[in-house]
Formats: sequence, C-alpha cells, structure tokens
Amino acid sequence: MARRKHTLQYGTESITVEIDDDFLAGDPIAPRSAAGTDPDEAIAAALAQPIGRRRLADLARKKRVSVIINDEFRFGLQDQIIEHLCKELSGADAESVTFICATGSHDPTVYAVNIEPAVHKHAKAAGLPYTFVIHDCDDPALVEVGFTSRGTPVRVNPAFLQGEVRVLAHESKHHYMAGYSSLDKQVIPGVSSRATIEANHKQSLSSQSGPGRITWHMDPARRDNPFSDDAREGRLLTERFLLNPKTNELEERPVTTFGLDMVSKPDSIQVCLAGDPNVICSRMTDICDEYGMFEAKPAKYVLVSPGGPPASQAVYGTQNCFDMAVKGAIIPGGEVCVVSPCEGRPDLPDEVKGLAPDMKSKKLFWDNLVKMQSWTMEQALDYADKYFELYLWKTIRVLRLFKELNLNIALYGNLPAETLAQGGFGHVADVQQWIDERAARKDGKLWVIDKGNKIYVRGLA
Repeated sequence: MARRKHTLQYGTESITVEIDDDFLAGDPIAPRSAAGTDPDEAIAAALAQPIGRRRLADLARKKRVSVIINDEFRFGLQDQIIEHLCKELSGADAESVTFICATGSHDPTVYAVNIEPAVHKHAKAAGLPYTFVIHDCDDPALVEVGFTSRGTPVRVNPAFLQGEVRVLAHESKHHYMAGYSSLDKQVIPGVSSRATIEANHKQSLSSQSGPGRITWHMDPARRDNPFSDDAREGRLLTERFLLNPKTNELEERPVTTFGLDMVSKPDSIQVCLAGDPNVICSRMTDICDEYGMFEAKPAKYVLVSPGGPPASQAVYGTQNCFDMAVKGAIIPGGEVCVVSPCEGRPDLPDEVKGLAPDMKSKKLFWDNLVKMQSWTMEQALDYADKYFELYLWKTIRVLRLFKELNLNIALYGNLPAETLAQGGFGHVADVQQWIDERAARKDGKLWVIDKGNKIYVRGLA
C-alpha cells in the first residue's frame, strides 16, 4: 500500500500531508494547470479582435466612456487590465473616460487603495481626459432606472449611466451563488445601491441559486438560477438608459456595452475575450468548466483548502469553498477538514479578525450564525426572509450544510476552538492526525481538494 505526500495551499504558504492511496476517493482535485499566455499579450490580442463588436477605440470616438474595474476584494489582474484599456482608448479621442471602481457593498475606503493610483498612472500615460470614481452603495445620488421581473429596484452609479459606451472589465470564475462570476456582476452588485444589492442577493436563499448554474450557460439544463438571472435582467435594463450629464435627466436611449473578460492565474491568462458581453457571458461558462469543473462521486471525508488570500483570511471568504467544492464531494453526515489560517488583516480588531473582513459583515454573517445554532432550518429561513440583509445569505448557506446535510466541518488555522464552536465548527489541531484517525476507521474514502474557492465540484449520483 503506497503512502504519498500531498500539498495544499495554506494562506500564503502550504501544508503537506501523507495519505495512503487506498484511502483516497480519487486523484486530488485542484484547478487544472495550463501554460497560459502572458497577460499583456492575451489582453492586447483580445482587444484587437473583439467578438460581435467593433474595436473599443472605434466605438469610443467622440463619446463619453465609462469603465468598470474590479475592486481589490476580488483577486485579479486589475493593473494590467487598466493599462491595456487605457492604451486602447488612447487613440479614440473620447470626449471623456470615467473609471469606476466596482466596490459593490464593500467598504469604499478599503478596497480601492491600489486601484486609484493604477488608474492615475495609466490614464495619464495614455493622455486620456479621465476621472476616477470609487463606488459607494450608500450614495444618495445613485439613479434608479426601473425594476427587474423579480422586483429588484435597479439603482446604479450616475457616472456609469452617463457613459455612451460602457466597458465591463472582469475576470470569470465559478461562483458559489451566481453559478459563475459573469460580466453582469459588474453592474449588480458592482455599481449598484445597497437596496439593489440586498434585493438581488435575497435570491440566493433559493435552493436553485448555487454553483454550476447560470442563465447564460451553454447547457439548457443548467440555466435555472434566480440570483444570476436577476443580475442579468438588471444589467440589460441599464443598457436602455442614458443619463444626460448636462440636465441630469434620464433618457431612454440605447447605449453600447463592451466586455473584457478572462480566466486568469497570478502570472498568466488561460483565455481572454473582448466584445459583445452577451456572447462573452455564454462562452465563459464553457471556459470556466474546462479549467475548473470536476465531477466526483461523493465520499465520507473531504480535506480542502480554499486557496490563498483573501479567501483564506477569514471564515467569511473560506465559506465559498463549502458550496463550490465540498458540497458536491461529500455524502450527508460526512466530515470536512478545512485548512485555512483565517489570520485576518492586521488592521482589523481582534473580535473581527479571522471571522470576516469588517465589523458589519462579522455581525451579519458570524453573529447570526452563532445565534441560529439552536434554531431549526425552517426558523432560520423564515428569519432570513423577513429580515434579510447583506451577508446573511452566507449564514443560511452554512446552516444548510450543518442542518440539512448534517456535515461536521472543522477548521485548521489560527482561530481558537472555543470561537469556532460558537459558530458550529469543529477545530483541528493536527491535520495529519485527523487524516490518520479517519483512515483507520475504514468506513469511507477521502477527497483532497486544493484551492476550492477557484473550482466547482459537481457531485455524481
């Protein structure tokens, strides 16, 4: 019987364990590695050959352009994206270019720190007539354009609505609620009001809202997802309106939207597409599946790492891999060991550090999780439906794993056992010991999953 070493990411470092081959449910699961393309080459090539659109430089000529860029909560190649969009627009003779940092409901004072200097650097070098805006979901100046069919009020940043040409710069991946992180998310939640984000995110309470499903999917059987469909409607609704910057009046006038999307790694890009956002959203589902979807027969045990920061900094971010990777790989009543340091950002108070990225999300996610430990699932869902706020959906998704699937989820990291127990989690002091004890039981197999926040494990019957 062979006993081999297996390494998983542990924050910015790694952890290595030994596992007997006959205990494994299959080959360890991790994002598929591919050589990829140099980011500069990939982005430049995509912009030079857009799909279903003329080149952005041609579309932007003499027009007002608004460009949405991801904030820093979302890992990505923002600097290279900004640089190449600026180069593309440098010869467009645009009337104006407004860069908007899509913070969604994130703290605008925290998650645009490095985005702003990048915009200034590259826009000045390109000689653009530009402005930079950090989105604030609580800004009273946000403008309502209508409602989705599910009743979500679509209130968005006026700087975005002033763009006659609107650029959505994004990086695709599997998503634990929306199914896939798509260009739609740059509008909702990216540049939307808190009320818009809350109404949209309430759709996540539906059991149909989860990984592997999105309205844009190439497979018709995987299109039913009310969360992503609501965001799609919202984005398409905004394309019917233009905000006149001189009169500040909303005019029903179609605009042109241009997408730039990719599947990336820290140093390379697997695929990069530019052009018609609708075409890109559809194609990206297949691309994400090619690089990050795995099928697995559920086993009794799972050893999983969410990957590196920010996913590994707090339970709040680590939670994503529970739905993305663990749920499809484990049987009801199974046991999970999560290797995630949950060390928290150094600027956070001790009561928040390792649990959530800020005080508000800690109160709404973690404190509610603690409060609801003794509740039935029916009571928790009823409460969430009546008093829904942002981040409460994470509480509900964790409770479903505890109460509906009866999973035992334990964490190896910096959080003390007593703190984890309050939220219903176990504590692992020694990962190797956890593995060996369960292997000795001979009552089930183990899946090993690395970088679980970046993949989707689809369970097989």
